[in-house]
Amino acid sequence: MRKLTRSLTLLCLTAALVSGQASLAWADEAYGPGFKNGVPISQSDGQSEDQNQTNTQTQEGVTTDEAENALANAGIDIGKEGEGGGEDGEVDAATKAAQDALKANFPRLQTTVMVGDSNWSQPFVNDAWITNNGQGFHGLSTFLTNIVGNVLYRTYTSSTGWSPWVLNGQQTTNYANDINIEAVQMRFSGYVNNQFDIYYTAQLEDGTTMDWAKNGATTGTMGTGHYITGLRMAFYTKNTQFPYATEKPLVSAVADGMRLIDGGLRYFNGDGTSFTGWAWAGNERYYFQDSYPVTGWQYLDGFKYYFDESGRMLSDLEPIIGGKGPFLISINKTMNCMTIFAKDGNNGYIIPVKSFLTSTGPDTPLGTYQTPEKYRWRDMNHGIFTQYATRIWKGFLIHSILYSSPNNMTLDPTTYNYMSIAQSAGCVRLLSGDAKWVYDHCAIGTTVTIYESVVPGPYERPAIEQIIPETQTWDPTDPNIAR
Repeated sequence: MRKLTRSLTLLCLTAALVSGQASLAWADEAYGPGFKNGVPISQSDGQSEDQNQTNTQTQEGVTTDEAENALANAGIDIGKEGEGGGEDGEVDAATKAAQDALKANFPRLQTTVMVGDSNWSQPFVNDAWITNNGQGFHGLSTFLTNIVGNVLYRTYTSSTGWSPWVLNGQQTTNYANDINIEAVQMRFSGYVNNQFDIYYTAQLEDGTTMDWAKNGATTGTMGTGHYITGLRMAFYTKNTQFPYATEKPLVSAVADGMRLIDGGLRYFNGDGTSFTGWAWAGNERYYFQDSYPVTGWQYLDGFKYYFDESGRMLSDLEPIIGGKGPFLISINKTMNCMTIFAKDGNNGYIIPVKSFLTSTGPDTPLGTYQTPEKYRWRDMNHGIFTQYATRIWKGFLIHSILYSSPNNMTLDPTTYNYMSIAQSAGCVRLLSGDAKWVYDHCAIGTTVTIYESVVPGPYERPAIEQIIPETQTWDPTDPNIAR
């Protein structure tokens, strides 16, 4: 077992119905860009996102504050591997106790809204009505704790259209005081999406309350002159019947979004006009031109994407273009994700082949490098081993999650479950299968670019789809595991 740094997000193994909790939690500050599942990327002192929140008793009798305080007191110094980079030290009893305590918590959604003059409301937790004394909202920030995965959301106004999707505490577009949010979409990705459906509803300034939308559908209004003054959300376990109305979540001239017409997909705006732009059905992504989905190769936003015959964008192009390379490795340190790019002739490396979830750390260097060497197994520090290591520069490597010996049956399972949440000491950590792909397909001399941006990249940030038990000592993504 290894140390998880103090910026761990909470993990929940309880698949339970979460609704009916209308409590508020007051925060000292508003939350914005740069959050990973509710924990600030810059936070290194182990403090929770809201040290003044009311203690909430869980089913197991463990309070949120007790768990967070245990976690905050569990850290030890991070070891270094050679010059300029290394890996984690060993777990101690306090860390293990903190992890066990955190698993007793329910999943938790916490939302703040911009209420005017760039001021943010206090946090609203789970399915409390989010309100602003009858006034509109000008921005939205929601983050998810106590479970692995992402919450994504965006907002709409008639004058600006849809904002970009953001996730895990990032702010949507912040509008001026005279521009009010009219519609909202929300969805989960990763493990939380496999366990829960997210529902949300809106109330308008004229008192109209919408039915509930679900998993990326639209709630609110479009093209009516009305706007949202209340928002409420809840999540229910998969395959659980939702007890409230879902027939009319949006008031608009026509249904907004994708529809099947004459056997093909079409997308129309809520005001009935044709649509051009990106669209989502759940977590599947499409691009529409004058309400028709594009197919095949398309140059969009500076990249070259591929869409299948239905119009669905493919986010793994290895079956289309092969895996011979050459490739470019692009690592977004802020969002903890890696994109592999292929070259498009004289246009350069603009074809996103696939993306991987990473764990980086404060010492991960920014810049452009060429990989000098590889290691099938690497002793990182104090008997901590990794597979499929590719050196970036000095002591910084791309490598697998952590093992206690050069044996792929000695995995530390926490380093799998907490990918992108636990920080490294500077190396770039991948799931073992992803590290092997880089090891196998990216030759010595491959260019690696490490940068910072709140935009994950050409693809959305990947997420862990299924957690593994604490007793499991092998990585399910490792192709060398006999099953």
